[in-house]
Amino acid sequence: MLTHHGATVERMVVDPVALGRDGLAERLSGSWDGILSLLSMDERPHPEHPALDRATVGTVLLAQAASDAGTRARLWAVTRQAVAVSAAERPSMAGAQVWGVGRGIALELPSLWGGLVDLPGTPDARCLRRLVWVLAGNGAEDQVAVRASGAYGRRLTPAGGAPGVGRAYTPRGTVLVTGGTGALGGHVARWLAGNGAEHVVLTSRRGQEAPGAAELVAELGALGARVTVAACDVADREALAALLDAHPPTAVFHTAGVPHSGEFLGLSVDGMTDVYGGKVAGAYHLDRLTRGRDLDAFVLYTSGAGVWGSGGQTAYGAANATLDALAERRRADGLPATAIAWGLWGGGGMGDGAGEEFLRERGLRVMAPERAVEALGTALERRDTCVAVADLDLPRFARSFTAFRPSPLIGDLQGVEAAASRSADGAGRDDERGLLARFTAAGPVERQELLLDLVRRQAALVLGHAAAEGVPADRAFRDLGFSSLTAVEVANRLGRAVGVKLPPTLVFDHPTAEAVGAHLAGLLEARSRDEESRGEEQRVRAALASLPLDALRGAGLLDGLLALAAVHEEGTDRQASAPSPAAGTDDPPHSLDAIDELDDDALIAFALGESRS
Repeated sequence: MLTHHGATVERMVVDPVALGRDGLAERLSGSWDGILSLLSMDERPHPEHPALDRATVGTVLLAQAASDAGTRARLWAVTRQAVAVSAAERPSMAGAQVWGVGRGIALELPSLWGGLVDLPGTPDARCLRRLVWVLAGNGAEDQVAVRASGAYGRRLTPAGGAPGVGRAYTPRGTVLVTGGTGALGGHVARWLAGNGAEHVVLTSRRGQEAPGAAELVAELGALGARVTVAACDVADREALAALLDAHPPTAVFHTAGVPHSGEFLGLSVDGMTDVYGGKVAGAYHLDRLTRGRDLDAFVLYTSGAGVWGSGGQTAYGAANATLDALAERRRADGLPATAIAWGLWGGGGMGDGAGEEFLRERGLRVMAPERAVEALGTALERRDTCVAVADLDLPRFARSFTAFRPSPLIGDLQGVEAAASRSADGAGRDDERGLLARFTAAGPVERQELLLDLVRRQAALVLGHAAAEGVPADRAFRDLGFSSLTAVEVANRLGRAVGVKLPPTLVFDHPTAEAVGAHLAGLLEARSRDEESRGEEQRVRAALASLPLDALRGAGLLDGLLALAAVHEEGTDRQASAPSPAAGTDDPPHSLDAIDELDDDALIAFALGESRS
């Protein structure tokens, strides 16, 4: 189909696990316009890491190798039945991992990543034509499911609705909370105990030795619930089965998981395995071991990183996207399931600590635990399958999310684009005016310190450091961990601050904070001179406009002003558009008689070159 539509296709058969990253990079050397990967269809387990599949590992290695090879080709991954476009479809958990990985790659390697296309199990000619259409779309859509009925673009939309549209969930009997001694597990355990759960079973790897476990047990007991704290690794199927037999649950809340952060190009198979253990393997075991039980709720805690992607959290996003797919599979089978992709929790959640400001700058605000569990109850009442719950500063989130590439994903969020534009314009003008005023008033040394501090603070925020001290003035940005993603963001932030569009390669063209500060000083000095020149012109115009016409005539200045106006007219395009004199007439378009007929305002306007006739 690609050949039929004009492409020259070279088929490359590779085993990414055997070749490894370096071997793939060598195979990819050369000139390509695009790379279409079918590695993402291989759902066999990884030979050394059975928790992973070849589809995910192959996609990660291929993207890393393509970056290493320096190719300018766009990389597209094709999956099969990885996502659901209707409630009846059962998405592949392995394919969902690939989609989670792809969303992270899109943010970290925006110039390399093309997108994701999902095909049905047996694609016909129409599906393949639609695949070609997506590939030729020049980035118009980058997450597409192709079916016989059409092509579907992925969108994040407001959940809508309100409490009261369904039956409220009321905890009863024994409720299992995995990761129950952690911050998020503790909050939901309090909510369960306070709403009627007679027995709450909390699991963690350390059991009663987990920090804060004794205090949490006492607190839940005061709310009227009996509490069992069990040391159980939910990735261990046999241990989990024994726990479920000992304490048969009426509901499951799977909050266990291992957070992960790190640049995509540094992601290893071992690192992915650590993330997938408790989160994915535990969810899979819970699903299989409870299918014969009568559950009121089966709740999976996931993350926004799996819904919209997150730079530096590619593996974590992939693991969470897998849980979303599991929830959809259960619903397609007629079983209860709700996957909630959380934003930032306060009260000991991921929103606390030094990373809070880093995430807040990207539009993710911290939620109070009370509001979060209230939203949890609403999601269960509405019978949501996959829903995101986050406190978003939408304008800021949209600016951050689309800073490197457009994304149709968030296009349906009401007013995001317009609000983002208004917010960016207003904030940008205020920031640049304040900075320029301080720069102009400062001396040479103070100017240098002002801009160096600006560069270091913005770079620290982008890299996730708590303070500017995390960015030494003379250390190369490359050594600090800058990627193409973070480089573009720093350039955008500094550009808004100084009121000048800066190239995305700023931190590579000027490799230290000192060098960038010196470059910005030159730009601001030029802006300061321009502002001073415009200010002088405005003062002259104001002074002339304040002079009475008789005073100009009496002082003999009128002829000079008119002469200056004529010179100004000849240097502009307005002279060319003025009507020509009648044939045989030597008078200019504005005769002295006509000038005498002008009132004061019109005369001053003409003298200052503002007449359009």
